[in-house]
Amino acid sequence: MEKKGDMGIGTLIIFIAMILVAAIAAGVLIQTAGTLQNKALQTGDRSKVQVSTSITVTQIFAENGSSGGLTDFFITLKLAPGSDPIKFTDALVSFSLKDKSVNLAYKNAGCISDSGTGYRSNQATGEGNYTVQYLINGSNHMDSYLTIGDVARICLESPRQVTEDESIKINILPKTGSQANLDFSSPNVISQRRMFLFP
Repeated sequence: MEKKGDMGIGTLIIFIAMILVAAIAAGVLIQTAGTLQNKALQTGDRSKVQVSTSITVTQIFAENGSSGGLTDFFITLKLAPGSDPIKFTDALVSFSLKDKSVNLAYKNAGCISDSGTGYRSNQATGEGNYTVQYLINGSNHMDSYLTIGDVARICLESPRQVTEDESIKINILPKTGSQANLDFSSPNVISQRRMFLFP
């Protein structure tokens, strides 16, 4: 009788140990599943922002054409429907010519009026910077951001004077969302102070 009782206690101990091991394993699996779910949700949210957030460029013009070349460039833009706000301090503007290019960072200085003829960029930005002028403020407008409903104008200075019939590339690269890539050429004849380049 005592021998059977000893065997029963051993079996019970083994059974309890198996239950404890199974419980620990289940806890680890639940914790891992929760971590993976959180990472999947974060990745999904980031992917959604990358896909849905984009910039629409509606117009580009340049000034100082009366001097035979263009130096001050102005890009009018807005967000595509469904986009999340874009912070200008996290957005880089790249301006490229055939022999020279420059990367421009945001500077909160605004565009300076040039005696009513337009908006000059160089006085406000300094080298290596671009500024922003808000033409329309959306219902959720925030300074230094581009939000749904905003129409903004980026003001920048080209790395050198742009002459007639030159290829120009401008890329606007936000931290999140798709970048805006613009390829166009300067006019064959630059005869006016303000020249419209895009669309």
